[in-house]
Amino acid sequence: MWSQAVTGRVCNHLTVVSLLALAVASLVGCDNRETILMIEKPTEIHSITQTSVTPESSSVSLQPGHVIATLKAGETAQAVGVYHGQDYDGFKVKLADGTEGLIMAGDTFKVVSR
Repeated sequence: MWSQAVTGRVCNHLTVVSLLALAVASLVGCDNRETILMIEKPTEIHSITQTSVTPESSSVSLQPGHVIATLKAGETAQAVGVYHGQDYDGFKVKLADGTEGLIMAGDTFKVVSR
């Protein structure tokens, strides 16, 4: 019972942090500044898997694939898009070497702009 309460609080905390990070990224992106994710804890970057377009929607759905890189504290990634999925939210990022992938929203980075 105690572990369920702790798990619930952690999930609520992560949800709030995720929504805050996405809101900041959306606002920063509106005035054409470069949005950067400053990594604070080891953060996995997932490959991007594109799912088929549904007849009801002309948009393409992105899904995280396997881990293609792990960024360390102090490293950065350029956010080039925000993804709102059914089960998670995240950022589409582009690394200095041109690699693109998805970082799932969480508390392992902070959003900054240049």
